[in-house]
Amino acid sequence: MSDQNPGEWRDPETGKVNAKEVWYRMRSAFAVLLSLAVLVGGGWFVFAKAQAAWMDFRTEDDYIGNGVDPVVVTIPSGATVTDIGTILASANVVKKASTFVKVAKADENAQSIQAGKYNLLTELPARTALEMLLDKKNMVHNRMTLKDGRWISQQVATMSKATGVKADDFTAAFKAGAKDPKYLGLPKWSKNGLEGFLFPDTYEVPDKPTAQSVIKLATAQFASVAQDVDLEAKSHAVGLTPYQVVVMASIIEKEAGVNDEDRAKIARVFYNRLNPKLWPLGKLQSDATVAYANKITGHVLTTPAQRALASPWNTYYVKGLPKAPITSPSKKSLDAALNPATGNWLYFAVVNLDTGETRFTNDPAVQKANSDALNTWCHASQANRDKCNGKK
Repeated sequence: MSDQNPGEWRDPETGKVNAKEVWYRMRSAFAVLLSLAVLVGGGWFVFAKAQAAWMDFRTEDDYIGNGVDPVVVTIPSGATVTDIGTILASANVVKKASTFVKVAKADENAQSIQAGKYNLLTELPARTALEMLLDKKNMVHNRMTLKDGRWISQQVATMSKATGVKADDFTAAFKAGAKDPKYLGLPKWSKNGLEGFLFPDTYEVPDKPTAQSVIKLATAQFASVAQDVDLEAKSHAVGLTPYQVVVMASIIEKEAGVNDEDRAKIARVFYNRLNPKLWPLGKLQSDATVAYANKITGHVLTTPAQRALASPWNTYYVKGLPKAPITSPSKKSLDAALNPATGNWLYFAVVNLDTGETRFTNDPAVQKANSDALNTWCHASQANRDKCNGKK
């Protein structure tokens, strides 16, 4: 730190270290170090201030980074891009609503943002927030699936579990709908309550569900599908009322196997049986209606006692169509009921439950052979027996 010889720090007369000289030199060195520290520290201070100012400038209208805390945001039905921006800004997902709106309006995909709940993060760049809203993986789902071919009484447990609404509330709503179709959103031409109109599909459960609001999700979907297949207009072409088409479709739904192309053929068999010139007996003789009348499920075959049950739903007992639908038909079955295949078949029989192979004929002897083939299949193994008897 100095060119001075260390010997100069000693008293020339005594040879001892000159304490004053040492202190002077140390003080000078400290002053230099202190000045350097102030200079460097001041630089860092200025740098930190400049960096903070730059960050403030960059984030004045938008956040940067990958977000901070998890947050669930609800986008209501019918919300505009501006509405969404306001919602996101209020939840501190984006810094300014106007920034999100600007980013969203520059992206045509923003129009496809769906109503619902989303898992997002606070303090997100507007672009990132938009991308997360467009990614369906970020949606919070509370879904309810109503399966094909179920009676409404069988759907109660599913609806209650998915929504938290008591089963008794659904039962009460069913009864109210039977008295007032408008209560459950049923078409004006419906009869005998909800059976046939609780459309099988997957639904998003509302935040505060009630039995009525949940049921109306399914009846609204039925109305939409009925419009798609032009139910009311096309029903007259097959000689039925709209309600009778739903009844016919419900039978097709329960009789059909895994092969969808058979549905239109099954429809033709039943339409032929409604024609007194082709089928003087006048009875559809559907085992699916026997099962409904006897409240049994899963059995492919029915017994003579079951087929003899005096019930307006048993088509071995009554002529023509049963009193009401026996399940809620799918769109495929509604379409088949409105567009039956061309053919003179009077009989059909599934002969293999695994493949769904179904044979059609107008010859009673051939039908007997087909029925025997099913019996043979049912007794070929224990697994087959279980399937025929509804155990699997």
